Amino acid sequence: MKKRLEALGRMKAPIPKLCYAVCILGWLAVCLYQFTADSLTRAGGGLDPMQMQPEQFTLAGLQQQEDGTWLTLDGDPQMIWYNEEGRAVRTLLVDADYSTEPRETCLYYTTREGEDFSQDKRVFPEKQPDGSSRYTLPYGAITALRLDPCSPDPGKPVVIGFEAITMNEPAGALSYFVPSWYEVFCLILYPGMLAAAVSLARQAWLKTKTMRKNKQ
Repeated sequence: MKKRLEALGRMKAPIPKLCYAVCILGWLAVCLYQFTADSLTRAGGGLDPMQMQPEQFTLAGLQQQEDGTWLTLDGDPQMIWYNEEGRAVRTLLVDADYSTEPRETCLYYTTREGEDFSQDKRVFPEKQPDGSSRYTLPYGAITALRLDPCSPDPGKPVVIGFEAITMNEPAGALSYFVPSWYEVFCLILYPGMLAAAVSLARQAWLKTKTMRKNKQ
């Protein structure tokens, strides 16, 4: 510990720049690992695209109409899919038409059997050029998904026409290295907090060292 503190006291590089560089390099290393692992999984057929129908989900707050569209019955319609086969899941592409503004749409996920859905594990869509919504899930095992296709105003049902729901739509290599808004937030916040902690520790060490010299 003493050697580490002495090294910290001799540090000459600007601490904030060093902390940000370390965190960004670490994030890039994680992205590279995920890209490599998914490439190997895809080569083995583990990430094959799969077309899905609304009927494959456990539905709540949705009712199918005679013309094949779906009508919301309350303000929180849900489409739940359980990953009983243990498939690798990375993306969900939803192409749908709405009779009115869908407001907030999001995709919840769980990573353990029996786990409840929570706001801590949800992703928001990225609008594609063709108007569809693409949800990108974090790397790792996914046990269940809950798609909230819209958030209707109370007493104002929404008619949804699902054109296509595609799981594991092929994504380009660049998509692995484009941070989400949450990742951008983390890459700004946490290196700054680390830099502040390191700076305080360095100042405390230098102050203690100076006091020892004065006593001598």
